[in-house]
Amino acid sequence: MIQCRVTCSDSLTFTRRGSDTRLAAGTVKNYYRAVKLICEMNDLSLNWKKISRGLPRVKKCSSDRAPTLEELRKLVEYPDIRIKSIVCCMTSGGFRLGAWDYLRWKYITPMYDGKVEIIAAKVIIYAEEYYTFITPEAYSALKDWMDFRISYGEKITGDSWLMRDLWQTTNQNYGARWGLATNPKRLQSTAIKRLLSRALWEQGIR
Repeated sequence: MIQCRVTCSDSLTFTRRGSDTRLAAGTVKNYYRAVKLICEMNDLSLNWKKISRGLPRVKKCSSDRAPTLEELRKLVEYPDIRIKSIVCCMTSGGFRLGAWDYLRWKYITPMYDGKVEIIAAKVIIYAEEYYTFITPEAYSALKDWMDFRISYGEKITGDSWLMRDLWQTTNQNYGARWGLATNPKRLQSTAIKRLLSRALWEQGIR
């Protein structure tokens, strides 16, 4: 028999974590539903109405919608070389923003029609948790981005992050390794979110 112990302090823990920017209120609500189901299946009676009042309120974005094809075309015209591969991969692969925190080059596998033409690419999400597929256009955008990095001296391996910081393209030496093509820094999902938001505003889409 499964033993489950829920106290008032547990609901307060949910509330505190819900106020943390790393865990959305909607995620906390999903955890609450799982705990409630376990208790009900094991005939544990709790005042769920009182517990639910301590949960953070889920933010609703009623005006959000999927971008149109024309808006996506305008978005990839934003003058940042990374934006096309980001937009193409997310729209064709259908994965969430947080997946970028785990995506490395070894998780991208092109698939060929025979041995010549690429028809798709397999993408392993969240470090082998599940996989999806992206279009040949999305893979081509990723490959162009990786080739661009190689042309500036970065050593690309299977463990290289798909998204990294930009670097100085001049021959000036500033005495630090930050901003160098040969010293890549992973671009986290929070930075990618800011990049997409900035592109949406500056391209006049939002």
